[in-house]
Amino acid sequence: MKDKEILIKKAIEQIEVPEDQLDLIISNAFFDPARTKARKRRKWLIPAIAASILFTGISVATLTASPALANYMTELPIIGSVFSIFSEKEEGLLQYERFSEKVGLSKTSNGVTISIDQAVYDGTNVTFTYTVMGDVELDDSTHITGFPTLLEAEDVSTSMEWEMKQDILVGINSIPHLNEEAAQVNVLWEPASLYTKEGEIEGDWKFEFAVDQLKKDPIVLDEKVLGSGVTVHFTEVTFTDIAVNIAYQQLVDPSLLKESGAVEAELIAQDNLGNVYKVPHNGGTAYGGANTQEDLFWTATMRGSNPEATVLTFYPFAHVSHMNGETPESYRIEFDALEINMLEGTHKIINNPIFPVLKENEENESN
Repeated sequence: MKDKEILIKKAIEQIEVPEDQLDLIISNAFFDPARTKARKRRKWLIPAIAASILFTGISVATLTASPALANYMTELPIIGSVFSIFSEKEEGLLQYERFSEKVGLSKTSNGVTISIDQAVYDGTNVTFTYTVMGDVELDDSTHITGFPTLLEAEDVSTSMEWEMKQDILVGINSIPHLNEEAAQVNVLWEPASLYTKEGEIEGDWKFEFAVDQLKKDPIVLDEKVLGSGVTVHFTEVTFTDIAVNIAYQQLVDPSLLKESGAVEAELIAQDNLGNVYKVPHNGGTAYGGANTQEDLFWTATMRGSNPEATVLTFYPFAHVSHMNGETPESYRIEFDALEINMLEGTHKIINNPIFPVLKENEENESN
């Protein structure tokens, strides 16, 4: 075996993988196939799909000696896809893995390597996965500081989830961005530090990459439902290969806020096959000219829809909160439902519907 092959095998010998498979991966990595011409593609930032794949454990010099090795590193059964890990508790994420772009960016600083694996943009949310490995011991308290942002959006709320998997921190970041015209978005993420039980580790990690928007089928809505001083105005629903996204606005009668402090309109959904889905919102945004501070524009995402379903009904409800002395109190308002025929692209309001019930574990997760 050549010296470079021996060096690579030693670098990854701690990964549990069958000997014959490891030899095949290394052999293939040094096989030099006929090169094909790549089409040039101009983008402001590095295209996610074209970014090279780098993983910790092998030096940059070694990877340069064998460019093909970067592709074969993905065959090593370390932890598997991050989307597949989180799909065990979040239904619908396997579709994200199927339609996502490979990012494959990696930065190492002060013994800690952060790698961005996959990303997908469905016109409403940009979602990407990452892993963190290092020379220090990582534990359940480990987390990263520093929120990702978009060049195309300001003051957005970012959802961040993470957990430990075989001594590796894995995570999913999701950034809401509702823009039908944006064929591509540019993500900027500069983690500030990594916290472990041993303390804070600062580093120089910075990522910039672009993600293309998936093909989607939008249906323009202009449907309003009212109840007890709150109006829910549905504006658009879009169907993509990975999720259903719906946009709506809540409008609050100013007189309601004399006694109440906050209003939050939410949704659940049910298809014509009887499946019930949680539809968590991606955060609310207030625009200028609103009558009250609780007049918010929301987007919400439903994952894991049954492909055999032809009709989807959204059931809006709102939680109204206020202070009774020093004790917070809240009550729930239920509205008429919005039914969407996905085959015909039509929609209508269902008056006085019977609200479906989420399974107990799903209801707890959505709260």
